[in-house]
Order: sequence, then C-alpha cells, then structure tokens
Amino acid sequence: MSDQARPFRLHLPHQVLDGWLTADGWAVAIDDPEYGLTSAAPTPADLIRGYGGGHIEWPEDPTHQQHEGDPRT
Repeated sequence: MSDQARPFRLHLPHQVLDGWLTADGWAVAIDDPEYGLTSAAPTPADLIRGYGGGHIEWPEDPTHQQHEGDPRT
C-alpha cells in the first residue's frame, strides 16, 4: 500500500474485511488474504452496495468520515 492509500475496515453483516481507499478514490477490499483476492469499486458507497450493505470504519482521524451503505440505494 502506498503512502497515499487510506486503510479502512469494511463491516458487513457476518464478517469484517480490511481494505483501502486509493489516491484516485477507488475502494478496495481484501476478500481472501491467503489467495490475494480483492474486490474494488469506484467509491466506498459503491463497494458497500456491492456487498449488500454495511459500513466502513476509518482509522481514528478527524479528517475521515464513516460511510454508510444501504443496498436499496
């Protein structure tokens, strides 16, 4: 991960995935660390929607906001 990537934790109904936000705004989640499988979307909201809902927890930093997702939007 580069210095410009922002790590996050994606909280889903039955699991929590690590991920990061790239410098150009793409959200990437690590689905399977053992095999290196990831999922990516153009925005955090799109990533959440793709998983059917959940929320993103950012590191303790006042510049980060928590993104909520509703699969119906």
